[in-house]
Amino acid sequence: MRILHVLQSKLSLPARDYGGTERIVWGLLTAQEAAGHEVRLLWGDAPDLPKNATRFDTTKSMREQIGDWPDIVHFHQPFDSQLDVPYISTEHGNAEYARSYGQNTVFLSARHATNHNAECFVYNGLDWSEYGQPHLGKPQNYFHFLGKAKWPIKNLSGAVAVSKQAGVKLHVLGGARFSLSSRGFYFHPDLHLRFNGMVGGQLKNQLVRNSSGLLFPVRWHEPFGLAVIESLYLGAPVFATPYGAIPEIITQPELGFLSSSYSELALAMQDGTKYDREACHHYAKTRFNNLTMAAAYQQCYLKVISGGVLNSKKPYAEHSWHELLPVTK
Repeated sequence: MRILHVLQSKLSLPARDYGGTERIVWGLLTAQEAAGHEVRLLWGDAPDLPKNATRFDTTKSMREQIGDWPDIVHFHQPFDSQLDVPYISTEHGNAEYARSYGQNTVFLSARHATNHNAECFVYNGLDWSEYGQPHLGKPQNYFHFLGKAKWPIKNLSGAVAVSKQAGVKLHVLGGARFSLSSRGFYFHPDLHLRFNGMVGGQLKNQLVRNSSGLLFPVRWHEPFGLAVIESLYLGAPVFATPYGAIPEIITQPELGFLSSSYSELALAMQDGTKYDREACHHYAKTRFNNLTMAAAYQQCYLKVISGGVLNSKKPYAEHSWHELLPVTK
């Protein structure tokens, strides 16, 4: 099959440090090539791209740039227009306002699909060969927060409060000690915190694999949660709010603990004997890899190529899914 992936991203491929959607596209591409498919990319103006990528030309229409080569086009950005080539579109985020989506839109989890009045979803998967080996022995004496610290929905302030209640050190991966961002000002002087900036690659993986666990008290319906499966793969259990896709991932007690109560999360973090680092690793490795993801997308492609649709009607959001969800102290 000839597959064209489309994403107007300015980040390089393979993703160097961060870029969740970019890592998913790259993992999908490598799995599809391994299965014998011919894969190309229509990308944004990124610094470095592989040979099978073409940079998007803003002077030409989407149809001109797609051409007659692909059997299927896979958009990783919203697309709901007429196209005389079979296509699907993966929605990687949550609706910011009331809107509709193309009927062949794929969401990232069952809850993500339900929130957008859809049925079709495919769980994300990663190429775990890029992550090295997990640390399954006794971890170091700290937990980690992994996410964009400037985003209130990721709830860094909540992670700070929980870690303080639990009496544990917290490494923040994804931000600085203070921010003057348009998304909101914050400053966290607490000495139990260590800020590592927008860290990625092997340094990020090393910090995660030595951690006692991921603290992830998000205040929105997480569409999927790459930070969750990355942490599990590297052996770190997950302590999170039960929002969005997270209960679909943390399905067993040895993988972590879910609660919207800060005090309950803090208490759970104090007893590391309940969690199994080897089980965390094995579960993520077998359940959320790029080969499994590619096989699921293959079924979507075949259905659309044969004239079928992925959802019974056009998905839609009735309101923004960026509103802050409740937590208790």
